[in-house]
Amino acid sequence: MKIPIIMCIDVEPDDREIDVFEPRDWKGFEQAYCFFSELRPRLERATAAAVRFSWFLRMDPQIEYVYGSPSWVVARYPGIFKEIESTGDELGLHTHAWRWDGLLRRWVADHGNQEWINHCVRTSFKAFQKALGRPCQSFRFGDHWMNSKTMGLIEELGARFDLTMEPGRKATPALNSRELSTGSLPDYKSVPRRPYQPSRANFKEPGSRHKRQLQVIPLSTARRGRPKIKRPLSLKQVAKYFLNGVREPVPLNPAMSTGEFCPMIDSILYIRSEPYVALAARADDCGKQRYNIEQNFEQILSHPLADRFVFVTPVTAISFLS
Repeated sequence: MKIPIIMCIDVEPDDREIDVFEPRDWKGFEQAYCFFSELRPRLERATAAAVRFSWFLRMDPQIEYVYGSPSWVVARYPGIFKEIESTGDELGLHTHAWRWDGLLRRWVADHGNQEWINHCVRTSFKAFQKALGRPCQSFRFGDHWMNSKTMGLIEELGARFDLTMEPGRKATPALNSRELSTGSLPDYKSVPRRPYQPSRANFKEPGSRHKRQLQVIPLSTARRGRPKIKRPLSLKQVAKYFLNGVREPVPLNPAMSTGEFCPMIDSILYIRSEPYVALAARADDCGKQRYNIEQNFEQILSHPLADRFVFVTPVTAISFLS
């Protein structure tokens, strides 16, 4: 059986707290485009299949405030987006809840303000439609934040797939304690590790009779700090893995060190035998962590299961898993 892989690339500014007085080009995105363009034919040779990536664009009020338009990135890089669309890659939205506080002269991640969240989401979907001439179908909220009201709103606005969830993550006040924020990030300990249609009452649970039409595709997560797993696994190795499993799972990210990435992807594919892999990276990781990304994709290219891998968009992944 084929193993669908969804590679999510978050297209955003190089800095989280953007300098409002000196807007800069998104060098990380420029580097990410070049990197993945060069990587594509190598992955196609290794997997003997067409390769599709998924690019999630920032088009929220933070971008509008600093750059004058929420769809600035599409206007700034028209040639790149024309090339991306010609490959059949997915373009979706990656919305953040940053709000500029004029008194504090700081950005605030305003997750505790549902009215602001709604504004951020609506601004993003409207900008996407205007810039690309079609509705957005794939969505990732920033900082792995989500709630049921927002899930309902993105469905109402046309989203078919959400790739925000990070199974196993604990609730926390904020992603970074040095940043200003309101509200808190959700508890995902009980979120399924496979795609599901969420309940209308609780976005973290599969629905039965009262479920949403959109599909939640959780990111692949695993615990860090494992010694590299030898293949094939012995029962003793499997038992040791679970008995020592005390660390919080984190999402699989090709920007992490190879010593972390390799055991994580092996635990996902061999120990849990999950039928797909969904990994995510910021575009600027291709500049800041390029060596790690290059090494980890070398591991993917030489992986024993590489001939079963197929890099696909969310809609194709669901068709494989149905």
